[in-house]
Amino acid sequence: MKTHSTIKDKQTPMAFHHQLVEQMVCDVKPAGMLLRPIAQWFLWLGISLLVMVFFWMRMGVQPNLSRIMNQMPPLLFIFSAFAGASLAAWEAISSSVPGRQTSRFYRVLAVLVLIALVSIPFIFFVHTGSLQWGRVLSDDTGCVEGVSFSGLIPWIFMGWMLSRNASFNSLWTGAWSGVSAFLMGTITIQIHCPNWNMNHVLVAHLLPAAVGTIVVSFLGSFWFSHWKK
Repeated sequence: MKTHSTIKDKQTPMAFHHQLVEQMVCDVKPAGMLLRPIAQWFLWLGISLLVMVFFWMRMGVQPNLSRIMNQMPPLLFIFSAFAGASLAAWEAISSSVPGRQTSRFYRVLAVLVLIALVSIPFIFFVHTGSLQWGRVLSDDTGCVEGVSFSGLIPWIFMGWMLSRNASFNSLWTGAWSGVSAFLMGTITIQIHCPNWNMNHVLVAHLLPAAVGTIVVSFLGSFWFSHWKK
């Protein structure tokens, strides 16, 4: 008596799984080469410094810059702005690369540096009268535009890099990218502008950076999330 084995036409779960994986691999598009986060950071820093030099060549720097930078309050302000921009840039890049997120200590440090930056004009810089936001904005539109344009160029370049990464929180990434880029704009104009009055620095140099950050945060939330689609 012979025994005949029967073969079922239906696929086993394991075979179906392998077939599905093979189909997904065939359909996936090739990804571009991702630069290491530290390479992206140095690349962004180099481009930002070149943008600074370009604007300084076009606009010039303030008279007696070397003497001004020998004084502690201006030097501390420029150093804090550069440190804040650098820390923010690393946070933006790290937040867009899965598995490379920074620690809570790093984020707290970055926030403290930004708070110190905003506090320096209140503590050290001379101010005359009350802070009149509208009057300063209307009288100093050149500085406002300078911060905006000199910060927008580094942000566009950083945005291009971040859009090639894979941020899971694009709004967070966009916010930190804005802080980093527009603080570089603040430094650019602060080196050019001889006005160190508290009201002027806050309204014409720091406020545009804050507004620019808010705007590009929402732009970045769309731009940096297109990889999910």
